[in-house]
Amino acid sequence: MKRVVAFLIATAMAVGMLAGCAPAQNQNTPPDNGQTDANATGTGSDKVVCGVVLIDMTNQFFVDMIEGGNKAAEDYGCEVVWKSADGNFDNQISLIENFIEQGVDCILVDPLDSEGLKPVIEKASQAGIPTITMAGQVDVDTNYSTVYNDKENTRIIAEMTAKAIGEQGKTALLYGNKGNLVSDLRQEGYYEGMEKYPNIAVVEQPTNWDPPTGMKTAQDLIAANPDLKAIHCVSGAVTLAVYQAVKTAGKEKDILITSYDGNADELTAVKNGQFYSTVLTGAKKTGYWNIQVALQLAAGERPAEHIINMDTHFVMNEDHIKAFQEMAIENTENVSLLTPDEASERAANYRDELYDPDLLK
Repeated sequence: MKRVVAFLIATAMAVGMLAGCAPAQNQNTPPDNGQTDANATGTGSDKVVCGVVLIDMTNQFFVDMIEGGNKAAEDYGCEVVWKSADGNFDNQISLIENFIEQGVDCILVDPLDSEGLKPVIEKASQAGIPTITMAGQVDVDTNYSTVYNDKENTRIIAEMTAKAIGEQGKTALLYGNKGNLVSDLRQEGYYEGMEKYPNIAVVEQPTNWDPPTGMKTAQDLIAANPDLKAIHCVSGAVTLAVYQAVKTAGKEKDILITSYDGNADELTAVKNGQFYSTVLTGAKKTGYWNIQVALQLAAGERPAEHIINMDTHFVMNEDHIKAFQEMAIENTENVSLLTPDEASERAANYRDELYDPDLLK
């Protein structure tokens, strides 16, 4: 098993602070090794094997995340097995149990219900397998959570929205589902931000992270609330579907749309003025980064903190960046602001940003 250096996470986070430009090619440029087999099992393999359970494999965020994770597999010579729970919690548990039986080196899961996963995460721990709950928190000693600053980011989105619509009116929040840490934190952050604006009413609905559900939900909300001024979605793929509902209703100029994830189509929507803003998390970067963390855990290294944060960036057109800077929202002095073009460049160069040659030693 290849040795993984203890400062991996600090290195990845430090380079993530450099916003808006891609590093030049140097001796740290990742090798072009060809595609690693991502369908192997943990049985009989000399390589580190990571088993990943996603909510589904159709959401564009997860599609991009798989691509990034497979790039990490190429660069570091590990094997990654991707499985989809198809949005079903029982499936998620079953898939984790299968990985435990196979004896993989690390299990990563994007939880549908963080608390509900605790028994099976404990089972993995008892089997000596470290786990990563990506965007989910489970209180087990050998489990680590990889997250964004979701609550604070969405608090900022809410305040930005409130000021952009004149601090009065009605807004809608479309969240994922209850019990998912990401959805819960983004939901909490939105309400925390809106608490300062008593003349704004918030209506909300779940979407189960599903674009068709999001589109239908938006259609119903628009019909029931003709005075709706803004919609925020906690998932980029859902936001793109919601925009179609807004467009069909002829409300493009009336409803301000904000998003979260920053996939390529979202960045285009911001650039074209269809979305007011999004938050760049970088799905490919997220996939790559999580596999790096998994390699660290598989090698027996343990980060000092069980919650590991990854950097994010607010993406807006230049006029909205200027307006944001004039809004004087609390605790935004160090927020990274990127134009869509800057965000696209940053997202495309995630591999150069994160690649660590010491992982090959």
